[in-house]
Amino acid sequence: MSHIRMALTLASLIASLSFMGTVSAHAHLNTEIPAAESTASGLKDLRLNFSEGVEARFTKVTITRDGNPVAVKNIETDPSDKKLLIVTPEQPLSAGEYKVEWHAVSVDTHKSEGDYTFKLKD
Repeated sequence: MSHIRMALTLASLIASLSFMGTVSAHAHLNTEIPAAESTASGLKDLRLNFSEGVEARFTKVTITRDGNPVAVKNIETDPSDKKLLIVTPEQPLSAGEYKVEWHAVSVDTHKSEGDYTFKLKD
């Protein structure tokens, strides 16, 4: 009887640990549009695709152009995909070098941050 109890306890422990690993993950930036270190044109918004869902209301994105702040109109997740963060500037972006800094809060409340740059041509 004790072998069965020990086996069940061990199985329960392994299941708990594997579940904790997925729950405590952080949202990492998988891809971005425009891509990091790329040159793009004709952008209406930026799209940041994370490894897990993010909470838009607790996530901050700062955009600078040639070192000057760019006003952001809206930050929201795609209604059908909480991993996709859509950042809309107040005005259309003009040619220049941009830096995007993000501080994300995932749906499991873990924080992560990062940055990347891209260039925009006319």
